[in-house]
Amino acid sequence: MQFATYHVFQCPPWQRPEQVMQQELERAVLSEQLGYDGIWVAEQHFAPYCLTGDALLLAGVLASHTQHVHVGTAVVNLTFTHPLRFAERVALLDHLTSGRVEVGVGRGYQFPQYGVFGVPIDETRAIFDEALDIVFHAWEAEDFTYEGQYFQLPRVQVWPVPLRRPDEILLHAVNSAESVDSSIRRGLPALMARPITPFVDQVAELKRYRGALGAAGKDPEPFLDRATVLKYAFIAPTKHEARELPRRAFEWDLDILQELTTPTTTEMPRGYEFYEERGGKLPPFTYDEWIEDRLLFDDPDGCAEKIAALQDAGVRRLVLWMGVGGVEHDLVVQSMRLFAEQVMPQFR
Repeated sequence: MQFATYHVFQCPPWQRPEQVMQQELERAVLSEQLGYDGIWVAEQHFAPYCLTGDALLLAGVLASHTQHVHVGTAVVNLTFTHPLRFAERVALLDHLTSGRVEVGVGRGYQFPQYGVFGVPIDETRAIFDEALDIVFHAWEAEDFTYEGQYFQLPRVQVWPVPLRRPDEILLHAVNSAESVDSSIRRGLPALMARPITPFVDQVAELKRYRGALGAAGKDPEPFLDRATVLKYAFIAPTKHEARELPRRAFEWDLDILQELTTPTTTEMPRGYEFYEERGGKLPPFTYDEWIEDRLLFDDPDGCAEKIAALQDAGVRRLVLWMGVGGVEHDLVVQSMRLFAEQVMPQFR
């Protein structure tokens, strides 16, 4: 298996933005030193949930601070940016980092952002599809035109195109059967960035994903080699410490996440099945239950046991969100070290 760390640059009330920036950068660089395979960053807007409004800029900065580790984004919202601008920036990163950047793309989920950017939230799936079409055309090393509902382009050519193919650069965020089908149709590996999903559901999801690949006539192996799962994680010397030390930070994360995923319209936006099913509410939260069936908050042995179940289901790349909600810096560093020294070697 391959393991990466996730850096969201969250700023709870007990921290300062400059402190968050410095410490997350330090931890990202430490990831490479500890032997992790990748470092991933988020992109969100207008809330202390995430201070990084430009994941591609941040990916370039982190690549310049590291030597060989892969840098990923989870995710860039293609409904908030012009697809040609995105295509140019990713191509530039691909050249300047010698192919070390991986870019997860999606249509987002934090509802207040759409009104600010003037994006009709009920139409994000269609906007995303058109934007991704344009990115694929732009990377074909020839001029093209495009006439869609949301984008109309005169004849244009992007210089340079990336060094790698789209399926070697991009990952498609999936949250529904429709998005899984879309990712397979485009030949892009899945990014399963739903860290509060129960382990048993993720095992079932991997089984369905493999089945969908087979039904589409695709060889599952190349897809599974790059498909990526994101989980909350915190490793401590004892189970008690792993449960209690991140509790306040994790609860702050869920509180602000609920605010950001509560619809800002009078009706539930269409096309967000994950939230429609629950009327915009997160799953009922019981910390002790989630510790057992959703979170990698454990001692090294307990964490390894849970990861082994994911590995058996077909997970080959796991991104670990260890600093959720502003867990103290020294504790996150300890967690990273414990995982690298006592858990990671069991899966190499």
